[in-house]
Amino acid sequence: MTEQRRVARIRSMLGAQIVFNNRSTTIDCNIRNVSPRGAKLLVGDTLSLPQEFELNVPAKGRSYRANIVWRRGGEVGVEFVQEPSRAALMMDDTERVRELESENALLRKRIVDLKSQLERFMQTGA
Repeated sequence: MTEQRRVARIRSMLGAQIVFNNRSTTIDCNIRNVSPRGAKLLVGDTLSLPQEFELNVPAKGRSYRANIVWRRGGEVGVEFVQEPSRAALMMDDTERVRELESENALLRKRIVDLKSQLERFMQTGA
């Protein structure tokens, strides 16, 4: 079989959920390989899936809109509808922690600023 992908995929064994029907239906699946553009999912042979759905990856704290490109038995090839700005599925835990710590620092600074504004407001009574 000839490789048709533009970006190589990395082997994976992440648990995920296929979410659709206004978030009222979820189907467990496994991600077998992944790239910033798409993934191969393992699902049940007899499952009926919509053409487009949300792929929720709890271990990475991320969700993606996915579109089915092919299906063979219990395997489904999907492309991500909007390519992630970063290869988030492949982001290692250390990088994710750094990202969250930076976001946390910005939020703490914002809280301090808002508290200061509130104190000034309370002092002026306006």
